[in-house]
Amino acid sequence: MLSADAIVHTLYHRQAVRDRIVERFGADVLGADGEVDRVALAGRVFDDPEALAWLEGALHPLVEAEFEAWVRDVLTHDPAPPLIVYESPLLFEAALEPRFDRTLVITTGEAVRRERVRARGGLERLADREARMWDPARRAEAADDVIDNSGTAAELQDRVDAYIARYAGR
Repeated sequence: MLSADAIVHTLYHRQAVRDRIVERFGADVLGADGEVDRVALAGRVFDDPEALAWLEGALHPLVEAEFEAWVRDVLTHDPAPPLIVYESPLLFEAALEPRFDRTLVITTGEAVRRERVRARGGLERLADREARMWDPARRAEAADDVIDNSGTAAELQDRVDAYIARYAGR
């Protein structure tokens, strides 16, 4: 499995990406360790549609290149995996779903979602992030499959494992 968010986090550690971000937003988006402070950067871009568009324009082609390289590499394995899984929080919003055989949305109710975000300390930016995403009902309707994530992490893992096993032919 590959995650678009994981790719972005990796990209933030690349000197060339960090330099472009600092050039555009200033050194105050870096943490004490000299790395991109994602919270500080989010604070700058979510309040400024032009800045967000710039950041997405800078990162999305790099994410795409990493994804393509990963797929090429995975397909060279012998035997090739029965299933390739790519996680993208903006799959539908970026109109990427036609590239995939199936789409899966993992969702939960608003109260549970808000509590989980609050527990991670990210509630103050939730509205900004959700404003960029389709509402959960629309995402679920657009997906081929939906998994409810109202339970525990273990229950979700069991559901995801069963889903993967189903489509991987296991």
